[in-house]
Amino acid sequence: MSDRSFKRWLDCLEFTTPTLLASPHYGPIVRARGVEEELRQARIEWRERQERARARKLRYEASFAD
Repeated sequence: MSDRSFKRWLDCLEFTTPTLLASPHYGPIVRARGVEEELRQARIEWRERQERARARKLRYEASFAD
């Protein structure tokens, strides 16, 4: 999945998860599916993707300095 698609998916997850968890009906279902852990892992992956993008940008800019 591209970074742009992943960010769109993460934003959707960030937006919907708190509402679903607060629901008396959907809350237990969502918790049983492990959505909280999925959100935590997605946040970690997004930070890693941002770090890789920064590293690529720095390598790209350094190539002009050579």
